[in-house]
Amino acid sequence: MEDKAVDPTYTGQLVKHILGLRCEDIPASAYEAAKILLLDTIGCALAGSRAPGVETVIGQMCDWGGKPEARILFSNKPKLPMPNAAFANSAMIHALDLDDVFTPGTPLHLTSVIVPTMLAAAEVSEANGREALAAMILGIETAARIGVMESSRQRSGGFLPSSLVGGFGAVVAAARLLGLTHEQTVHALGINYAQISGNRQALLDASLTKRLQPAFAARSALWAVMLAQSGITGPHRVFEGDAGYFKLYMNGEVPDVEELLMPFDAFAVEHVSTKRYPSCGACHSVQIAAERLREEEKLSPEDIVRVEIFGVGSLVSEPFELRDNPQVAAQFSAAWAVAHTLLRGPAKLADYTDEAVRSDHEVCELTRNIAAVPPPADLPPPPGLHPLLERGKGAAAKARYQGVIVHTRDGRRLMRCQAPCQTFPPHSPAWEDVERKFHDCAIFGGCNTDKADTIAEMIKDIEKSNNVLLPNVN
Repeated sequence: MEDKAVDPTYTGQLVKHILGLRCEDIPASAYEAAKILLLDTIGCALAGSRAPGVETVIGQMCDWGGKPEARILFSNKPKLPMPNAAFANSAMIHALDLDDVFTPGTPLHLTSVIVPTMLAAAEVSEANGREALAAMILGIETAARIGVMESSRQRSGGFLPSSLVGGFGAVVAAARLLGLTHEQTVHALGINYAQISGNRQALLDASLTKRLQPAFAARSALWAVMLAQSGITGPHRVFEGDAGYFKLYMNGEVPDVEELLMPFDAFAVEHVSTKRYPSCGACHSVQIAAERLREEEKLSPEDIVRVEIFGVGSLVSEPFELRDNPQVAAQFSAAWAVAHTLLRGPAKLADYTDEAVRSDHEVCELTRNIAAVPPPADLPPPPGLHPLLERGKGAAAKARYQGVIVHTRDGRRLMRCQAPCQTFPPHSPAWEDVERKFHDCAIFGGCNTDKADTIAEMIKDIEKSNNVLLPNVN
């Protein structure tokens, strides 16, 4: 990346601030966090390879064909152009809604956009593992900074911030690996801005398009990078312009550029949380509460008369309906998640398949006796917030309890609650915890234990590797 004088635009200053960092400027703690997150992401891809719609997406990408540049993960199919390979791999990663969450600011899924973009660009550029991890770290840093700014300024809850800001991070990751200059990277961010999109309607209608929205962002990021490298120019006032990101997608306020460039206490990759259930993160707190209640009270299905859930956002609190895509409907239903937890225990990957959701009549029946109610008056004192979670208008909601109340046949009222800040703490999980999740994902995806062990060891030592190519599992 060539050194340039300070560009007066927000875009130029962001590029200089982020891409000016060398691999050795990134601390060991960030590389370790990135490897943990990469293992989690690859596990999500293995599990997602069996999800409805993914095989169709891969088939369409292969049918289009094109220049053989990058691989589809774990596949023996021919290589594809970078944008198409990244599209297929992103769909695989995000398909089961098991990928990461960044909560300091607007909640974001970042790896489903940035990792497939990084993998495609690293393959084409023949980057080594350390260079690829650095690009991933800086892509996450870029998107996270925009997401933190957005937390107090988001114009509409209907936008999908993961796709909107994730694409900017993906541009930075790919631009670094493919050797774009400062000026070309500014243009690439502008070209990407011309394409950004993402909204929650696909989610609200329980359609398979929900799992493709990060894929659109990854594809667009690579288009932007390659067009910029070829000489196409893009708008340079991407954020602060009269039709820039702040004006259109945020509340119109143009914050000081120092806020965009402000230092974190560590790299953002160290503050990304992983998920324990293959469901929307908005369901997780009530799932944990229900799991704890079931374990502590030793409830049987016959004990339960009716159930109330509270504090859950409208995104997942609507009455459960099977619809055309039962898996997606269950992933975005707090009632289904709580019903399954109370009757069967924590829902695992196999429980969220179309067939399993459709055939479990008892769980579906209990959802009809679950009602969303206002939070009760007898909640415990709210938990304290990590300083990173105190930013933005959504901070209070992160410490606001969500929970479950079960009314039993013998007249008891049993309550458990959990706050989102407890569910998604802003720090990296332990390698061992993510490795267990990875193996569960690998088994679900049809990968045998030996190959799963090989992939995990490759990722653990990826800094020493000459490339980031993962083996085929077929």
